[in-house]
Amino acid sequence: MQRYCAFLLAVALLLPSIGAFSPNLVRVSFSKREDTASTSSYTSLFARSDLTRRQALRSLPYLPLILLSSFPASSLAKCTDIESCREAGERKMEQDAIDNPITKLPFGVKYKVLQPGTGDRIVAENDNIDLIFSVNRLGGGYMYSRGFGFEKIDGGNGKMISDAGLDSIRVQLGTREVPIGIQEALVGMKKGERRRVELPPNVGFATSNWQPEPTTKRGQATLAGYKRVLEGNGTNQPPFPALSIWDVEVLRIRK
Repeated sequence: MQRYCAFLLAVALLLPSIGAFSPNLVRVSFSKREDTASTSSYTSLFARSDLTRRQALRSLPYLPLILLSSFPASSLAKCTDIESCREAGERKMEQDAIDNPITKLPFGVKYKVLQPGTGDRIVAENDNIDLIFSVNRLGGGYMYSRGFGFEKIDGGNGKMISDAGLDSIRVQLGTREVPIGIQEALVGMKKGERRRVELPPNVGFATSNWQPEPTTKRGQATLAGYKRVLEGNGTNQPPFPALSIWDVEVLRIRK
């Protein structure tokens, strides 16, 4: 009940500007077959803002109230008014930043650990590794993946089955088989570790000759659309440096 009340309160406060604000506070949705385990820890962390500075500043004080609507009821036990709810939300956000910080790498690459790995071996430069990945547009649009269960592969006898646990790619770091920014984010990972990477286009697909390629027509079409965004399309659509979001998981470190 407390969660519901907090949600209604946040919605009521934001109704005047909800049309402008809502597209910028999103969870990245990979598809209807969403990996809820990995997306639960990622809300608006890497969301692009198309708001004006004034709109963003006006909406920002209510951000903790929206986040509170997803908290367990026990965490709202002492939240009795707007001010206490706001403070509780701010404390939660601060604690999350401490427990699971964003790591910044050169060239604007950022990542956050979604799932810790195991063992003592870590990925180093020039290693040969097996991995699975999923690529999304920053605003939440799913592009394509390998091994995450979002695509179908031929399981034999013409039966199409989920690729979860059945598909992956083998990558030799240093050979640009994946974008340079992804190579940088892979270094230091352990077996089983999963990271979410914010990838700027200057170290993105163009640095790996648009590899790895999608295996489906839908994936090829979405990647082509993303390329048009980056390159522009005449005077009506100037080039735009759109970020992409990658989830990567190391399956095996081969050295």
